Amino acid sequence: MDKSKIIISEGVRPMWQTLVAAAFYTMTFILLAMFFFGYEIFPEEGMDNRYNFGVFYIAIACAAQGILFSSVKSIFFDLENQKYKEEYRVGPLCVGNWKALPAIEYVSVFRQLKANGSYTYEVNLWMKGNRSFTIYETGEMVTTFAMGESTAKALKVDLLDATVPNDFKWVDL
Repeated sequence: MDKSKIIISEGVRPMWQTLVAAAFYTMTFILLAMFFFGYEIFPEEGMDNRYNFGVFYIAIACAAQGILFSSVKSIFFDLENQKYKEEYRVGPLCVGNWKALPAIEYVSVFRQLKANGSYTYEVNLWMKGNRSFTIYETGEMVTTFAMGESTAKALKVDLLDATVPNDFKWVDL
């Protein structure tokens, strides 16, 4: 693999999310058929049921939920040309643009408390002006830390271990 190109991806969605997305896409298809062909679940006498926009709005909502449960985010780094791209993929369709890579000061591995009381771990890229963006997130510290180390090495910057609150440490790579 070319060292000047890095790909960070969420990978494949879990089976349960794929099944939920398939159910939402199926509902979208059925509701759109009902909208365009004028089928009604509870038909009323004397009403023209064709183009019932309530059904159309529900179909759009189901399609949006299907996209949420089936989209995969990937981040591509082209270090040779100093560019990066955040790409969102649903099946064969993808959206994302190349952007200039800002000067990265350091990479941090950060522990984040979730609303349910559990923790998630994030790899963040930090730029000048105390700005950052998250490139990787998982519930496993070891996996996240390995991703942070490999990213810091590839970008040739320092790594900050921020997994323990108020006890941040710089890591020797």
